[in-house]
Amino acid sequence: MLRNLNLNEFDIASIQEPYLNPVKLANMSKLRQYWDVIYLTDHHNSLEQSQVIMLINKRLSKNNWHIVLIKSPNVMAIKLTDDFRKVRIYNIL
Repeated sequence: MLRNLNLNEFDIASIQEPYLNPVKLANMSKLRQYWDVIYLTDHHNSLEQSQVIMLINKRLSKNNWHIVLIKSPNVMAIKLTDDFRKVRIYNIL
């Protein structure tokens, strides 16, 4: 599925129940080349497996999106901003 994400068509992908390798990361070799992989707030501090991740196309400026802090293994969000509006996108399992 991740190989089929067209970088020219999609800017954000919300993934539920992602495959995570033994060190709890979603590391496909080319994934990080084109996408910022966003994990849950407590992903690296929790023994629970993350149930959701988000991919943000690297062509989106990091100045225009921010992680919304949510303490849950099943919910995450980002906030997109520009000069005139703010939008939150949630990924909920």
